[in-house]
Amino acid sequence: MSAKKLKLGAFILMILTSVFGVTNIGIGFYRMGYAAIPMFVIGGLFFFIPFILMMIEFGTGFRKEAGGIFTWMRHSVSTRFAFIGLTMWFASYVIWMFGKALSMWVPLSFMLFGRDITVIPVTLGTGIDFGPFILGVVAIALVATVTKLITFGSARFAKVAAIGGLSVVALNVLLLVGGVFTFAVSGMTLQEPFTQASLTASPNAAFNDIIPFLGFMVFAIFAYGGVEAMAGVADELEDPERDLKRGIFLSGAFIVLCYIIGFLAVGSIMRWSDFPAEGITSLSALFIIMLELGRHLGGEWLGQVLMRFAGLGMFLSYLGAFIALSYAPLRQFITGTPSYFWPERFQRENENGVRIEALKVQAWVVCLFIAAKSIFTLINPEGAAALYELIITMTNVGMTLPYMFLIYAWYRYRNNPALGKDLIFFKSAGSVLLATIISLILVAFGNVFTVVAPFISGDISTGVWTIIGPLLFVVIAMRFKIKQEDAH
Repeated sequence: MSAKKLKLGAFILMILTSVFGVTNIGIGFYRMGYAAIPMFVIGGLFFFIPFILMMIEFGTGFRKEAGGIFTWMRHSVSTRFAFIGLTMWFASYVIWMFGKALSMWVPLSFMLFGRDITVIPVTLGTGIDFGPFILGVVAIALVATVTKLITFGSARFAKVAAIGGLSVVALNVLLLVGGVFTFAVSGMTLQEPFTQASLTASPNAAFNDIIPFLGFMVFAIFAYGGVEAMAGVADELEDPERDLKRGIFLSGAFIVLCYIIGFLAVGSIMRWSDFPAEGITSLSALFIIMLELGRHLGGEWLGQVLMRFAGLGMFLSYLGAFIALSYAPLRQFITGTPSYFWPERFQRENENGVRIEALKVQAWVVCLFIAAKSIFTLINPEGAAALYELIITMTNVGMTLPYMFLIYAWYRYRNNPALGKDLIFFKSAGSVLLATIISLILVAFGNVFTVVAPFISGDISTGVWTIIGPLLFVVIAMRFKIKQEDAH
């Protein structure tokens, strides 16, 4: 029996592979240069570590209850709060699907063509760039196709995600090891100069003002996303009381260290100014980095190989994740709430255990978002590059806002003596309050600065699209819940 228990080293490795990603390094370095390092350190020490401890306390306290995070928040605060929080959580995946359906063609383009052809204007002789609109049509086709495939059971497509996941792990190792090797053979010198000023100022003019600079904290927090899933493995450790806190602190420190090494590794491979002046977006930064790494290690041919390998690995990873996350959050959203919340047709499953009607509604919602944005790009032309930057911002905000609901619910949970607490990491009321305040401030202020930045710069379109998704789902959740409370 004990042989099946999870050892400390395996637990640390699980957290590392779930959280750390070279795409975060690519986007972070392109947007901020070395100035991303202090942001990632702050995010790791003051969000990642306390938040995962909170979620493990939460998860173990309700380990015998069904319903997941809805049950946690419902018992700790209220049914209304829990449903709004769960809706925000589900909305984050709808926004993620919207963004990924439009942007997953970037790695495919690098794999096939060695460059990002999606940012090339498609004017069709009219002077209007139809590129983003065409991307929208392709994205809608992807959503429709994946929705149809899922009706046959999403488990059969798990191998796509597994292959993509292995490729991403290989990329993680390749960038870190390759960067360190390049640093060593170059006489311990960095291509991009490392100075005190480089830690506080971005070489990217778009992120050098104070508001977008501080807003980058949302991305630094997003880079540690997914840690709440670790709450479910607490019972699998050999000695939870001994290993949990130790494993979390060690993994947290190691992940922060890997990110620091990663940014310095990129700096040893290339200067920030080596990024092309045109045709470059945050999403394509990683592939340029892999190209430069290959050039350092073996010349242009190896650069092309590594860049195209990165494109293949990231595309398979995105495709596998898209298939999995097109149904898993939806299923949790419905099964994790009381059955009377939903019409009977949403609860019917086909022979493969898939709730087809609910899946169709989700697909329509995602496709309507894509269609609305695609049509808007014809009215207000912006190009694919601007669309990709918006997608990253929308995803960062959408995925981090639900953390605020979970953090506040955890605070109420810890201050409710009637609720059982199997594991306690924050021993005093003061430490509970301090962890809550710091975590909430980081998430709240980062999101505020991210949302406010485009309005200040006069980019009203970006500001509106950044908040429209979460805001729309909150309004729907509030109205939906009020109606259900009237009926029940």
